[in-house]
Parts: sequence; structure tokens; C-alpha cells
Amino acid sequence: MFVIITGATATGKSGAAVSLAKKIDAEIISADSMQVYTGMDIGTCKITPDEMEGIKHRLIGEISPHENFSAARFKQLAESALDSIRASGKKAIIAGGTGLYINSIIRGIAGQDKASPELREFLRGQYSQHGLGHMADMLAAIDPEAPGLIDIKNSRRVLRALEQVKSAGMTLNEIRRGAAQTIYKDAYKMFVLELPRKTLYERLDIRVEEMLKRGLVGEVKNLLDSGFLPSETAMQAIGYKETALYLKGDITYEGAVEMIKRATRNYAKRQQTWFKRYTEAVRINVEGLSKEDIAGIMAGHLENI
Repeated sequence: MFVIITGATATGKSGAAVSLAKKIDAEIISADSMQVYTGMDIGTCKITPDEMEGIKHRLIGEISPHENFSAARFKQLAESALDSIRASGKKAIIAGGTGLYINSIIRGIAGQDKASPELREFLRGQYSQHGLGHMADMLAAIDPEAPGLIDIKNSRRVLRALEQVKSAGMTLNEIRRGAAQTIYKDAYKMFVLELPRKTLYERLDIRVEEMLKRGLVGEVKNLLDSGFLPSETAMQAIGYKETALYLKGDITYEGAVEMIKRATRNYAKRQQTWFKRYTEAVRINVEGLSKEDIAGIMAGHLENI
């Protein structure tokens, strides 16, 4: 069995994971889509060697920012790490807030039939011209069950479903059944760390200010000076994209700070919505709790497993 510690950004996942790992003799696999990159430390709030407290971490600073790191690649590397940790006799903790990465392990991942640029352009053109209702009708015409499986009022989900069924030549149900075959074959216990929204937003604003004090602008400038393009996937991360615009002269410093704070709050809100799907998770309100307190609560839930 492995443990998953997740939740919105700034809920204390990294520290709690280290404290729990010390209690149960575990190693940690990061499920963070940006901490996996090298040279991106300040803007991702990457855990430092001191903060690791001697606990081995995997998928932290292992990939060049020039590379596109996908959920499929994460799944491959994370499952290899899970196998390795289990073989060593230790326990494994997956800790991070990238829901799609966690999903790839516990819900599986559909075949990577990527939509062609032509198909995406066609679908977006149809959406712009005819609207969401037309796109939902198009989806129903080729896959009658699909509208009942997704939120058809969400344009992104409808367009994504159309991309999937047209690219794969299968229904959404068939695609999902295929994904189920790729679930990692081991039991898990999931913990979702939570904070009241007001407290969370206050923490996020403080975190952004601390990143800037620690040298986020210099970190982004170094990346750009070393040849990284603002259009690269890694440079689209929150904090990096806005800082790059400031360095280019497109926005003011104050404007960049406000954009980073707003984008961070919006991201945390999306994370909170995503994690509601995990009804099997133990939810812990971490307000006022230390990382040791949180680890103690989690360890209590693991005693009889």
C-alpha cells in the first residue's frame, strides 16, 4: 500500500509528507508538475535539501525545462519509483497538488491519441461560429452516451471529449475502460489537506511575496538569459509567465505581482474543485496544525492498515 498526500497549494503537503515519512519509514515521490524541472526553485516553492530532513525525494528537479513533461511520463516514472520503493521494503508517499498526475496512478490514463492541430482548429472554429450547444449536439451525434458522462455546460470538457472520440475512434466509455486497465495495481490511502478559503488566500499572498523577496525575478531572468523561451511549457508556470512579461516591459512590477497572486488563487480554487472527486479521501482541516500534528493524524489512520 502507498500513501497519497494532496490538496491545494500552500496547505503544507511537503512538510507533512516529510514528517509522516519519518514516522513510517517512507520515501516521497513528488506529484508536482513544475517542481520536477531543474533550475525552477523559487517560483515553484521547491522543497530544499534541509527541508527534506534526510528523506529521499523522487521527481524533484530531474527534468530540463526544455522538455514537455506529461501525465503519461509522470505515470511511467512514478510507477517505476513505487516498484523500486516497495522492493526496498520501505513505504511510498506520493505528495503533490497536480491532480492529473495523481489521477494517472489511481484512475489510470487513456491512450495518448492526441488531436491533430487541424482537428483542434476545426473544433474551435465551430465553437466560435456556432456556440456550445452546437458542439454538444456534434458530440451526441457521434457518441450518444457522451453528454451524460461530462458537464456539457463546460465548453472545455465538451471540446476535449470531441477531440478524444474523434482522435481515438472510440466512445468516451471505451476510452475510460481502457484507462481503467492502466490503474497501478496496489492499494492506497489518500489524505486531502484543506484550509478555509480566507486562510488559504492569505497564505497564498504571503507565499507570492516571499518568492519575490527570495529572488523570483532573478531566477526568471537567468532562465531567459540562458536561452529559455517564454513560450516553452515550463515558462508558462504561474509566477514565471507573469515575471517574464514584466522583464519584457509589457507590464509593471506591481501589475506582475497582482497577476501572480490572482493566478495563484484561481489555481488553488481549481485544485479544491478537482479534489472533491476523491470521495475515498480522508480530509484534514490543517488550520492551526503543525506538520507534526498533521503527520500524527495521518499516521493514526494508517495504524490498522
